[in-house]
Amino acid sequence: MSKYIAVITRADITRTALVEARGRSMEQVKAACGCQYILNSWFYDTITGRPVGNLKIDGTVKAAAGWNGWGLTWDKGADIRMDIVPDNGGASYLSGVELLTPTRGPGKALSYSPEYGDTRGRSAVLLAGARVILYCSGDGTRDAKTPEALRDELVSIGCRYDQAANLRALGLDAGSSSNCDFGDGQRISNGKRVKGYLCIWTTEGGQQPPDKEESMGKYTVTPSIGVNIRSGPGTGYGKAGAYPCGAVVDVLEARDGWGRTDKGWVSLAYLEAVEGPQRATDNGIAIQEHIISDGRKNRPGRDTNPDTYITIHETGNAAKGADAAAHGAYLDSAAGEDDLVSWHYTVDDHAIVQHLPDYETAYHAGDGKDGPGNTTSIGIEICVNAGGDFAQAQANAASLVRLLMEEHGIPLDNVVQHNRWNGKDCPKTIRATAGAWEAFLALCRGETANVSKLDTDVDTLANVGIIDQPDYWKAGNYSKDTVEALIGKTDGLCKGGRLIWSISTDSRRRSPPCWAV
Repeated sequence: MSKYIAVITRADITRTALVEARGRSMEQVKAACGCQYILNSWFYDTITGRPVGNLKIDGTVKAAAGWNGWGLTWDKGADIRMDIVPDNGGASYLSGVELLTPTRGPGKALSYSPEYGDTRGRSAVLLAGARVILYCSGDGTRDAKTPEALRDELVSIGCRYDQAANLRALGLDAGSSSNCDFGDGQRISNGKRVKGYLCIWTTEGGQQPPDKEESMGKYTVTPSIGVNIRSGPGTGYGKAGAYPCGAVVDVLEARDGWGRTDKGWVSLAYLEAVEGPQRATDNGIAIQEHIISDGRKNRPGRDTNPDTYITIHETGNAAKGADAAAHGAYLDSAAGEDDLVSWHYTVDDHAIVQHLPDYETAYHAGDGKDGPGNTTSIGIEICVNAGGDFAQAQANAASLVRLLMEEHGIPLDNVVQHNRWNGKDCPKTIRATAGAWEAFLALCRGETANVSKLDTDVDTLANVGIIDQPDYWKAGNYSKDTVEALIGKTDGLCKGGRLIWSISTDSRRRSPPCWAV
């Protein structure tokens, strides 16, 4: 199906909320908050990511357009209504495209920006008497509509429950942003991560809305005298109480150096984050973070990366000390910004450092700001610094690849070289070594280093003409018998004065020199 319509009785609604995605997918947001219905909602600037129009979430204004207009507003949920916002807005409100309002009835001309026009996927909320109706259709499908066709269909639906003159409808963000999950398989998702969602909880199924907002994290109050709680984000707001030293608080939102808790606002300068468990690979490497600062030109800020591919690079920086931490500092500096380069992770022989969230676009593939390498893949740089253990760095990178494949459902076939995107000779060291790329992919499959070395040995034997059917040997999965057969075939042989490498189960050994007669 490419269109779903959810009709909800107001009396069944226990809570309605606007939920910021914070980079999460629709599935992750719904799972985290436990709502029954979720629909993409407010419009946002695709460059800055900031909401546009009028938006207020649970008492906090997120966007002020400087004008009044018809929008949806409510205090708890079942009281959702259309009214003038922000002037008559309740605890939460949002503006959108006015499809059906007290001053714009069925058949009246609509007013919207050109970007909202044409035939596209659509999301909307329709209020029809005792019913709240959610509408979502997929972009690029037969159910995509013009704004006028959407309005007319909503009138047809709403007239089943109320008179046409009483219907109220607001158009939400559209096109590829149109995503929903209304339960029972009624789901439209193209993988795009939008900025926010409209969530509705009902008594159906016995689920109740969460008692508290989702926390950004837990923080400890550090000053010995405690910290004041204020009614707003700044010292100009009145005091609403205090937290004692050592108190652990949940920060629900951060703004201008202040954090909002369930009791009010406190200065983040007097809070210390409670360390939680870090992401770690299966070989025990904890993933550190040095995220490129917001606003830098080498962090485009587009959170539309579907994480379809993983792109492997080498840093090409052989300087001593050019490890993962050093590259993190470079990316988050004026030099990195001037060079207009960025990637998601750097890996060395002892550490993994993350520089961008996986869902953001980065400038690492050399195929243009909108190229598929930059916009659909996660970039990993492997360090080649002097004094570093490159083999261990590869093993650590492979462990990161395994983690990312599991987290994002990326198949091994989509683990690719930088060379794929723009033809650059990268990862250079791996590309220059016969069989090294196949060995790296074997590591990504979870095979041991010894096994991957055997893979390289087979290719080497084929290259020097000792065997002519490498696929045959590889098909043996390197059982003991296969290894013994390779040893028996190669040990002590030489051709044309070339040195021959013998293969053993635990190490490489060099055959005695052999001279051509």
